Amino acid sequence: KTYYAPYLVILRVSGHELDLKTCYVNLAIVEAPAQRETEKQYLQKQAAVFHRTPSFEAVERTDMQSSIPLEQLFNKRMLRDGNENVPKTILIQGRAGIGKTTLCKKLVLAHQTELWRDRFDTVLWLPLRQLKAFKSRTLEGLLREKFFTQGLEQEGEALARALAVSAQKGRVLFILDGLDEIVTDTEGNEGIALRSFLRTLLRKQHVIITSRPSGLDRSLLPPIDLELETVGFSQQNVKDFLVKVLKPEAVRTVQDFIQQTPLIQGLVNIPVQLDVICFSWDSLPVDGPTITMTGLYQLMVRKLWCKDAVRFKKTAGGKVLSEQEINKLAPKYIDKIMATESQHLGYLAFKGMKNNHQIEFDEEALFSAFEDLGEDCATDKIGLLPPQLLEMMKQTSFLHTADAGLDASKGGSHQAWYFLHLTFQEYFAATWIAKHLQVKQPHPSAGMMTVEQAKAFVQEHKYNPQYEIVWWMVAGLLDGEASKEFFSLLQGSPRDLIGGRHQQILASCLNEARARLDPTVVTRLDMELMKWLHFEIQTCGRSILGYQASFPEALLVENLSSMCSWKAILVQTSGFRSILSESAIQSLIGALKDEDANVRYSAASALGKQSTLPE
Repeated sequence: KTYYAPYLVILRVSGHELDLKTCYVNLAIVEAPAQRETEKQYLQKQAAVFHRTPSFEAVERTDMQSSIPLEQLFNKRMLRDGNENVPKTILIQGRAGIGKTTLCKKLVLAHQTELWRDRFDTVLWLPLRQLKAFKSRTLEGLLREKFFTQGLEQEGEALARALAVSAQKGRVLFILDGLDEIVTDTEGNEGIALRSFLRTLLRKQHVIITSRPSGLDRSLLPPIDLELETVGFSQQNVKDFLVKVLKPEAVRTVQDFIQQTPLIQGLVNIPVQLDVICFSWDSLPVDGPTITMTGLYQLMVRKLWCKDAVRFKKTAGGKVLSEQEINKLAPKYIDKIMATESQHLGYLAFKGMKNNHQIEFDEEALFSAFEDLGEDCATDKIGLLPPQLLEMMKQTSFLHTADAGLDASKGGSHQAWYFLHLTFQEYFAATWIAKHLQVKQPHPSAGMMTVEQAKAFVQEHKYNPQYEIVWWMVAGLLDGEASKEFFSLLQGSPRDLIGGRHQQILASCLNEARARLDPTVVTRLDMELMKWLHFEIQTCGRSILGYQASFPEALLVENLSSMCSWKAILVQTSGFRSILSESAIQSLIGALKDEDANVRYSAASALGKQSTLPE
């Protein structure tokens, strides 16, 4: 209990602590065929969760309606093999930043506050990325190195031996956190011993394993009794969080902003993103429904840069700027005083994306990335040598480590840093790409690209799902001729042979860049999107493209007033949007008087889904 005490805290981006007991974790079942067949009659009600932003880390077959409260984790239930029993081996997947580490902390705290004491004498939380920091490849040796280094050596050995015996008797719950973070360290001849030890840990009698979906190596896993996904905040969780962290007068403002902004609803189910939005709420625009994802992240990043500028004692004219002076700076001046830090993070983010979508960086990886830039970022102008810059970058609001408590004697290289959330890494990577699509004469350092190299990179990866949000943000960052050329790259070869994937990317990027693009380009792209919508309806009887929130609502509204034969399908398509504009709602109201009963029914159904309408 004493060992884990410093770890069982949650720090907000503001630096303030949040009571772990008030943090929320929602677990949904990832169904096996046996479970799906047995439980399907119970899965009719819609869960109160937000629509989730698209991600290459989506977990297949997650049943968002079938949730498990934390305290019922070890209740008798239907397992993946179709039999009813108490789960012993549990796999919990979750996208980056969704709350897996918070879940581990809550499990430890739950046992400390008397939950499951009849089942387990001890709960051991082992972040797997730390295994490589320890020499031992036996359980007893690991326990001695990690937990019992203080006091007499003989006492530590005795305690480790007693805990290992308790584990053999099934009285220890192992929480093996971050399987995806250690997989690459188990590869090749050097990783044989570590891989063998990892397999031993994974096959203990009572185990909870956490992992990101994208890095999960199922060949390492034992038979799984229960598979779950951490799915983030529900709507009620969001409301409760706002009440806890905001002043009363701000709660209503932020609630309205979320309610009126479909984009935000795809982000706030992730705790850290909701926290950043709350921290930045006084910088958010009043015209929420029109904000783009790029615009939102620019505002949030600048707000966090202001916090960092105070901490780093940024100067102007030889004078240290006060917090009040920094907060009053125009956006372009915030960008200017934080340009060095921003450029280094941009390259680090981009390099990680190129390196098999790397999201964790040890000290060597950080130093290597910053050295790649050489003198291009003019680190010498701010009086910092590369090692000093490295230490400063670790202190920015955008790089975090979960290994802050790791024994320093074992070497800082075993610590791992990651971006505040994957979408912030995607944003910074987008700033790097956007810069190189515009700069004609880049500095000849290892990290820089020519415009031709940047264009070739876009062409090669434009359909790669790992870069989907990056391309949205690149589109939102570019201006003028560079923006027009970017869309030419998207439209050029190679092209998606079927076409659907291309139109989805096009619609999302256009949604980010519409206000900055030449109107003639916008009109041409809108016509292409509408042709594809017609094609889908004619061939499939529905339009997957039209369901996307990024598909232009105005195109749907324009066609709702027509007398086309598939008007009912267009009305139904509008109903898939959580928020509709006033003109769209009026068009649906008009459709309630249509001669076609199918149109009237679809319009009534679509209006019934609009939470902003009065009862």
